[in-house]
Amino acid sequence: MEFTAHATRNAPLPNALRLVARATRSIIVDRLETLAQITPEIADQPRVILGSGTNVVLHAPIKATALMNALKGKSISPTGELTCASGELWHELVMWSLNQGFAGLENLALIPGTVGAAPVQNIGAYGVELKDCLTGLTAWDFHQARLVSFTKAQCQLAYRDSIFKQSSVQGPWNSPRYFITEITCQLSPASEATLNTRYADLAEAIKSYPHPVTAKDVAHAVTLLRQKKLPDPQEIGNVGSFFKNPIISRLQAKHLKLLHPDLPHYDIADTQDDLCKIPAAWLIERCGFKGARRGDAGVHDGHALVIVNHGDANGREILALAEEIQQSVVGKFGVFLEPEPIFMPAIA
Repeated sequence: MEFTAHATRNAPLPNALRLVARATRSIIVDRLETLAQITPEIADQPRVILGSGTNVVLHAPIKATALMNALKGKSISPTGELTCASGELWHELVMWSLNQGFAGLENLALIPGTVGAAPVQNIGAYGVELKDCLTGLTAWDFHQARLVSFTKAQCQLAYRDSIFKQSSVQGPWNSPRYFITEITCQLSPASEATLNTRYADLAEAIKSYPHPVTAKDVAHAVTLLRQKKLPDPQEIGNVGSFFKNPIISRLQAKHLKLLHPDLPHYDIADTQDDLCKIPAAWLIERCGFKGARRGDAGVHDGHALVIVNHGDANGREILALAEEIQQSVVGKFGVFLEPEPIFMPAIA
């Protein structure tokens, strides 16, 4: 069966790194009925799911059907139960919820991408993660050809991780089982909310704000901080932080600090006491990569954690630079940097 009303052949794929990439075809998923209609055809065929492409590295022609998430709609109850379709833009949802008088998402302002990508990554910033307010989500199950519900616990949200990034559950990159269709979050009335401003940069930024500080003030401060630190994908291709901050044992951190006394490290909430987090950007910068270029693939001169496309870099050049950084950090510090974005096709 061919869905010519939905499908576009040899379609270019949107992505924040501005890499030239095409899929065999693309289908715009703008209503739930579309998923039910196309499942009999594509259930056993290669497929990928894309929102706005802000967390993917495309490095070859994608021999698969790209399902472009365009599901829309959002609502919030008087008690703060937020429901949002997965194709909405995340930052727009944050600002909309604040304008409705509810707090909880303000620290996550200006994170690029769609709502559907948020639980996959368990997005987080300035001391807050999505898991702090997510209560559940709904997804289309291509195996069972029906909608299924997940509780927050079932999503297994962790640092930049969830079951939707685990191949044992979600399947390989070109055969994902679940297409997230909507999420639900529990927010608080802004007038009653306890704001999280403990993160050092954020606390410093709001010192000059009139008090009491509001949730909208926090979102404004976070937006300015992100604009100051991170390059705009509209101006230079990037997916934000390219690597996760490594989580290592306190013993390893102690040994590293003997050699590198200025190495920062941070406690991790809700985990074992013998682990801590160290900043990947610090490791990369100490290896001399800040501002480095390999042709049009480079490291941002303002933030060492951001790999950028200065113009005509292709996906393989981006990946080659990422691998060079990984090898250098391992050689100097004995720490492996795990990439944040998803690679399509996957690297064996």
